[in-house]
Amino acid sequence: MALSSLEVSIATGASGPVLVLAGEADFTSITRLDADSASMRTLVMAAMKARARAGSVTLLDPQPPVARMLDLLCVDEMFSIRGRAAGETHPDTSADGG
Repeated sequence: MALSSLEVSIATGASGPVLVLAGEADFTSITRLDADSASMRTLVMAAMKARARAGSVTLLDPQPPVARMLDLLCVDEMFSIRGRAAGETHPDTSADGG
């Protein structure tokens, strides 16, 4: 069984914490993030908790299967979903947002 290549890190963004996920969320990454459909639950719960605190969750350029699953579950509107700007490699984690 191959090990998952999921990488998780947290950075400080201009408007709050930024959870950076890179790689694949699957059953082999269960110790780092809930697996498969539970990953969707984790994202939805994060969005609900953020909303309860007047915050939001932004998904930066999610992989097509993830975006499709969010759409099929009718939860895509719980998130701000955006693509990467030309040349952008990381989310905005600067203190001043620039």
